[in-house]
Amino acid sequence: MSRILIENSRVWQEDEFVCGQTLVLQDGRIEGLRPQAEVERQPGDRRIDGRRRYALPGFIDLHLHGSMGFDVMDGSLASLQGLCDFLIQGGVTSYLATTMTDSAERVNAALSALTAFARHSGAPLLGVHIEGPYLNPAYRGSQAERHLREPKREEYMPWLETGLVKMITMAPEIAGGEGLMREALTQGATVSIGHSGADYDAATRYFAAGARQVTHTFNGMPGIHHRQPGLFVAALENPDVTFQIIADGIHVHPAVVRMLTRLVGAKRILVITDAMLATGLGDGQYATGDAFVTVTDGQARSAAGGLAGSTLTMRQALRNMMRFCDLSLAEALPMLTRVPARSIGMFPQKGSLQAGADADVIIWDEVRGAQMTFIEGELVYQAKGQCAAAIADA
Repeated sequence: MSRILIENSRVWQEDEFVCGQTLVLQDGRIEGLRPQAEVERQPGDRRIDGRRRYALPGFIDLHLHGSMGFDVMDGSLASLQGLCDFLIQGGVTSYLATTMTDSAERVNAALSALTAFARHSGAPLLGVHIEGPYLNPAYRGSQAERHLREPKREEYMPWLETGLVKMITMAPEIAGGEGLMREALTQGATVSIGHSGADYDAATRYFAAGARQVTHTFNGMPGIHHRQPGLFVAALENPDVTFQIIADGIHVHPAVVRMLTRLVGAKRILVITDAMLATGLGDGQYATGDAFVTVTDGQARSAAGGLAGSTLTMRQALRNMMRFCDLSLAEALPMLTRVPARSIGMFPQKGSLQAGADADVIIWDEVRGAQMTFIEGELVYQAKGQCAAAIADA
């Protein structure tokens, strides 16, 4: 594979942007960063003129159900391809396809399609996030109550053994939950506590046992009471726990997002979208499984009026975090890159532009968003009319 030389850009290097350097991509990896004047061009090199834009590690979304009318639960290769095509336009180079509480048959069909699709090169699919069906009914949110159930080993072990499951959201307090948590950790999956009513003592025990995330923090969990500190405070006290946050300003008020950032710091916050299939399509009524969701002014709600996922994109989430918390791009970016990668044990392979990392790179314009997206060194998206003249052969 020929080298790709990204020139004339502001390159992210963990906590700052570096100018006057060439980012070299070779064989799907980051070869390194070199002073532009010292790069010896070779026959076949492809030069990318960054036009003073940013070269960033691609965004990583660990909690995403669908977009553009496509749903992970469709169990369709065409749906997964359509979803991926949409995501790469927004600079997402890795995501966990997130299942919902449903029948075993539908979950199995979704996992079968995802297993087949995972063989596609140049796709941002990183793995699977199982959200439900092992949730506390009292905190189920929009998850289908009739499909909630206790975990049975004969059901969940084939899911975990696919090797695709990188994360599972569960309520460990339900019968069989602690056994599932042990098995998931043994299989290398990250356990996130969510849709859970676990009290402080129980949650402290679960985090000590290896649970490492809180699913969509503040949603699907009890609030804080001064005599019943609960799940949030237990997570706060464990420095190994990271907090998912839906940064749409709807699921969590911006002031609370700001509070969380001040409490735990950006190193423990990972931004998710929790996007559902209406994302990118606008207002209207949409079928999700055997239920309907109505989107009004960008808010997705179930027939009962509760929030039912979001219509957020990572592009907007980044801008929201900068605005909500008065952060610079350099301060907000790790919450969409390094922190999610680290939380599932994939940093610095993902979420980084260090030498040796996967060459998942976006050329980012502050106004227009992603102008180019590379996944493992392959150009998978190029914005129309923006970068046509930016590519040249050496």
